[in-house]
Amino acid sequence: PCYKDLGVMLDCSRNGVLTTQTVEELIRLLALMGYTSLQLYTEDTYRIDGHPYFGYQRGAYSRDELMQMDKYAAMFGIELVPCIQTLAHLECVLRWQEYADVRDIDNILLVDEPKTYELIRDMFCQMAKNLHSRRINIGMDEAHMLGLGKHLERYCFQDRMQIMLRHYRRVIDIAHEFGYEPMMWSDMFFRLATHGEYYTDGELVVDPSIRNIVGTDVTLIYWDYYTLEQEKYDHMFDSHKKICDKLAFAGGAWKWEGLCPNSWYSQAVAPVAHRSCCRSGIQQVIITAWGDNGDE
Repeated sequence: PCYKDLGVMLDCSRNGVLTTQTVEELIRLLALMGYTSLQLYTEDTYRIDGHPYFGYQRGAYSRDELMQMDKYAAMFGIELVPCIQTLAHLECVLRWQEYADVRDIDNILLVDEPKTYELIRDMFCQMAKNLHSRRINIGMDEAHMLGLGKHLERYCFQDRMQIMLRHYRRVIDIAHEFGYEPMMWSDMFFRLATHGEYYTDGELVVDPSIRNIVGTDVTLIYWDYYTLEQEKYDHMFDSHKKICDKLAFAGGAWKWEGLCPNSWYSQAVAPVAHRSCCRSGIQQVIITAWGDNGDE
């Protein structure tokens, strides 16, 4: 096989939390097709001890349910990898008054606030008890308004890349406390360096100090569900290597546009992305199955 790890990510945060029976059925199918890992994308849809509002009335997985799925996956050679959020996409948690102290703006956690890192530590602690895998996806994508809410009021305007890097470093250190090898979506490093753009055609200019801070402590996931030209994938992989040597790729199974999957587009982009992954020596590939707009 071309990849050491071929995985699938299933969205369980858009009002469509899969039952354990459905996950187990998918595990059997994935094993038959040669997949090696499965991520259940859970923003708040897993219970945390001491946090009654985390995933409240959202169908959150209990510890017993996650342990059951983890054990079942292991029987078929599938690694169940925790997939959480530690910066943005937490609107369903941050709407509660209970979490007002850790909310920056919109769906984004308040960086530099001690209570934020207490919550994140509780996230890691819970997942470490639930699943055997010591790989973890820590999210951190699409935090477009980072540092522009309560953080701005409290600390005045600061370089947003530095805010991101400080938060990244603290979360990575917490992950290491639990023996985790983290991976994360890569787009925020690009957006902050290019003033908002992720898929850049021009030469990516990155401060060399960013590479030093990112180091080898994380695997950056380049996600691209859209591109039809191999040279654009090649360019993006080359740009990623300016930030980090440990890279993964996430493509998409287009099931998020409505009631019918857009299989034609999935089949159009996948071979192009695959050729670029082979060209760039990528050993970890994830197929995402998002549930945007309510998971019809």
